[in-house]
Amino acid sequence: MEASVTVDPKSGSISVGKFLITPRLKLSELSKTFSIEPERSVIVLGRPIPCQFAVTQIIDNGQPMRLALRFENKVLVSCFFTFPSAAPDDEAHICSQWLTYQLGFGGGLARFPWGSAGVATDRSGNSYVFMHNKNNSWAH
Repeated sequence: MEASVTVDPKSGSISVGKFLITPRLKLSELSKTFSIEPERSVIVLGRPIPCQFAVTQIIDNGQPMRLALRFENKVLVSCFFTFPSAAPDDEAHICSQWLTYQLGFGGGLARFPWGSAGVATDRSGNSYVFMHNKNNSWAH
């Protein structure tokens, strides 16, 4: 899907074209461009947490990105952005640049009244942008 992606630094809401993502978003409200995955457990701070992901591919200003929304108990808790066309050694830089453009910083972790955001690396060494809202109790 071709769409402009913007993050409101004051509220943490994310606009994907005309679609607005807020902490109140429900799985049933997602557009058909999202693929909803079956519920599965992920390990958070050493504990298995049941969650469900909804994923879409976006092209924003020619930049391909993948947006994954994470729901726990049907409540949106986190959003993750990856940039699939980035070279592995440039991935962290692209994530940092994008976050700087959206929120004014591009570092590891920043806290906001609406939650937290930053750039992290997964166990495979891939970088991604994360945004956790206040529904995400373990991240705050």
